[in-house]
Amino acid sequence: MKLGLLGGVAGMIMLVAAASARADSSDLPRQLQTVIDSYLADRQQAEHISGLALHVDTPAIGRSIDVFTGTDGHGRPINHRTLYQIGSNTKEFTSALILKLEAEGKLNIDQTVGDWLPQYPDWKDVTIRSLLHMTSPIPNYSETVEIAHLMATDFQHQYSYQDLIGAVYGKNLPIPSGWFYSNTNDVLAAMIFEAASGQSFPGAMHDLFRSLGLHNTFYEEGPYPPRVLKRLPVGIYANPDCTIYQPTPCTVSAWAPMIGKDVSDENISWAGPAGAAVSTVDDLAAWIRALFGGRVIPPQQLQEMTSLVSIMTGQPITDTTADDPIGFGLDLGRRYTANVGGSLWFYEGKSWGFRMIFAYWPQYDLVITTATNSQPPEDEDHLGQRVITGAFQALQNEGLLSNN
Repeated sequence: MKLGLLGGVAGMIMLVAAASARADSSDLPRQLQTVIDSYLADRQQAEHISGLALHVDTPAIGRSIDVFTGTDGHGRPINHRTLYQIGSNTKEFTSALILKLEAEGKLNIDQTVGDWLPQYPDWKDVTIRSLLHMTSPIPNYSETVEIAHLMATDFQHQYSYQDLIGAVYGKNLPIPSGWFYSNTNDVLAAMIFEAASGQSFPGAMHDLFRSLGLHNTFYEEGPYPPRVLKRLPVGIYANPDCTIYQPTPCTVSAWAPMIGKDVSDENISWAGPAGAAVSTVDDLAAWIRALFGGRVIPPQQLQEMTSLVSIMTGQPITDTTADDPIGFGLDLGRRYTANVGGSLWFYEGKSWGFRMIFAYWPQYDLVITTATNSQPPEDEDHLGQRVITGAFQALQNEGLLSNN
């Protein structure tokens, strides 16, 4: 699960040509349908996908629009009830739960791992803030050969937090500096949450979903029940990339036994607080609306969550720019792109067989979410570049975007 970065607009001419003339917004659903139909037709084989979902929500159109294409791989059409593993979009919930505790006076994000988890003295000075900013000096357990091999050969293995952290703690792995994406950070954050709150992390997640009316969002730290699994499409792992901790040059990935397989029913306790939730494109959009609309955490904590560091330097920045285009808040991504509305909040969450993206432009009061059912090689993942950008440009071509 790595942070997905929205691409440029190369290759978008074909997708938006049909919408090049302004028209009544009643034509917008057809244009959005064209975006995802074209994507599926063009990318089905390269990305090993069978269908897509797309949700667009802005007051400019007076309603949200959902469009779907393809099937779940079992012959059933993708629809509004189709669930996807949301991957690292789970982290936004993890940070929000930590910040809720801060608002309640139960912790402070400038406290340290040593304050709450003294069993890890090597990390005693690492702050909670640095965990959520991905600026901690902590390796990524999910890239270790040990965990990768186990994930690839035993889809139903049950992992504890201690198992995941134990894969990197005291193992003499390279110590990262600056900004480094590590799933271990969010596992530690969940353990701190439990220590500070006295509540189980899964229980807190369920309470948060219910409080926000997210009835199609689920979180388990073990196997998902059949009622959830039957709503997921086939999810294909098709990424031959090696783990970052394998010796180089590397020709065979530790994840190789998974390649080409449906991993939709895997036990994703390996992802836990870093990426084990499942949801729909509608619920993910509702979550983003609630988070940025102040219905999850108070203004002070939202300001902390949206404070940025540069992923180039790991140092604080005021905002993303053309010269420093990608920033990271507390488990939130932000990117500057001149061709797609300037700076936006975004995240591409990936699990082994799924990808889900949210993109949010406060300046347009616009949320777009999309999802599909595979993890291809990094250079074959065009979901953000083609679908998010295509949907934005369809709205733009209709004259439906204006700065608030």
